[in-house]
Amino acid sequence: MARMIVPIACDNMNHRRPNSPVAHCPQCGRMVNDRMTRGRCEEQRHADARRRQSEYCVDCGQHLIVPR
Repeated sequence: MARMIVPIACDNMNHRRPNSPVAHCPQCGRMVNDRMTRGRCEEQRHADARRRQSEYCVDCGQHLIVPR
């Protein structure tokens, strides 16, 4: 079965990699590597990601930064 390519509006390079090192894109939160799923994250990991200014968690895909 042929794999359907869906155009991605996000410009993050993880979408184009065959084996991305993260489960979710830090810019849009979409799944980029389904083999990297970890389950629930600890709040400390989310706090660290917010300090790095990631909009989404790369492990679980949760939206971290709320627009004002």
